Amino acid sequence: MTSQDDFAQTMGFDRLPEHIIDKRVTDLMDLTGRKAIVTGAGGGGLGQAIANRLAGLGADVAVIDINGDGATHRAQEIERRWGTRAVPFQADLSDWDQVHDVVNRSVDALGGLDIMINNPVQVVSDAFENHTKADIDYTVHGSLTMLMYGAHAAIEHFLPQGRGRIVNIASVGGRIQHRGLTVYNASKSGVIGFTRNLAHEFALRGINVLGVAPGVMINPLLRDILANASDEQSLAAKGSMLEAVDKYIQLGRVSLPEEVANMVAYLSTEAADYMCGQTIDVAGGQCMN
Repeated sequence: MTSQDDFAQTMGFDRLPEHIIDKRVTDLMDLTGRKAIVTGAGGGGLGQAIANRLAGLGADVAVIDINGDGATHRAQEIERRWGTRAVPFQADLSDWDQVHDVVNRSVDALGGLDIMINNPVQVVSDAFENHTKADIDYTVHGSLTMLMYGAHAAIEHFLPQGRGRIVNIASVGGRIQHRGLTVYNASKSGVIGFTRNLAHEFALRGINVLGVAPGVMINPLLRDILANASDEQSLAAKGSMLEAVDKYIQLGRVSLPEEVANMVAYLSTEAADYMCGQTIDVAGGQCMN
């Protein structure tokens, strides 16, 4: 092999996606025929918004949640809205065996797997000195460990086929400090680091790993709860959100889950193929002074 050939091979000229040059970005975001899993998608928050965004781009989706009735409702809603397949599954994502089993069953039902969205969340919001061991374990397991379980289960399918996409849901809290969320924010810092390192380990084996870090999201149910807040925990959450919007969010408002889901959907498509290991903030410019 000549030095010129060595140079071309090292630069990856033979792997450049030249077929995209004359296409629209919207063409590259077509997920028709792709198979996706979204965890934590049975409620009214980010998971269902992601499942809807992926289905809206043409993907068939497995809707996984600990709430089996919620997963069934969301799957039916997705099929009516978009005309793609949506298959519900109930699973406790804190259980290693259940996670691997539900991913296997999802792959069988969908006929394959291309995209894994890891969106588990469990959090205790309180001053750190008030945390019990159970509080810490619950938050770390629900905000970091469960996500690792999902990634591991997906990789078992991605490695034999030599391709796959994982998108991990972190939080802008993983980059900033916030009273009352010390354990949660530390766990989400772990998600950002996990995403970066998992990408480094598997990118050259065909598995791309990316992350999205939401800020303050609000859905209709949460809006009603906060509007009528009376108990100490709800009032504290309301005060924290008001402070964040007033002082730290540059756009001066909270977000809808669908706004965050837009980025997750983009990262799941061919349009994001040259991104790797990054976690993208979708948080209205939220930062700490």
